[in-house]
Amino acid sequence: MKRIYHPYWLWEDHKAGFYENCSGENKELLILKGIEMFNCEIKTTENMLRVINEWQYSCEHNLTNESLNKIAYIGQGACCLYSNIPNKVTMEIWNKLEKNVQDRSNKIANDILNIWKQKHEQNA
Repeated sequence: MKRIYHPYWLWEDHKAGFYENCSGENKELLILKGIEMFNCEIKTTENMLRVINEWQYSCEHNLTNESLNKIAYIGQGACCLYSNIPNKVTMEIWNKLEKNVQDRSNKIANDILNIWKQKHEQNA
């Protein structure tokens, strides 16, 4: 797949706070919200689908980058859309999840990535 670049000011993830920092009580609340999302298969699927449906520029920029962990990006994006959780906080959340929840979430993200690739290839 050909690499697509967009300037950061177009990235929907940037506008949504994906790259922000947080700490303290707010961070602890966001961790709980992220665990809540991943523990619910329906919420996980819905928000991962939102990533590919709502973040056109961010997805083109990131999902065409061969060196990026696309599965992780979709999961981090889902947390950001679900409850404004920055990607670095999602990394911490991930380590608090049960293995079966991680495996299920990875499978969902992989399926979502394949949907995005199929759409993207049809529109290319």
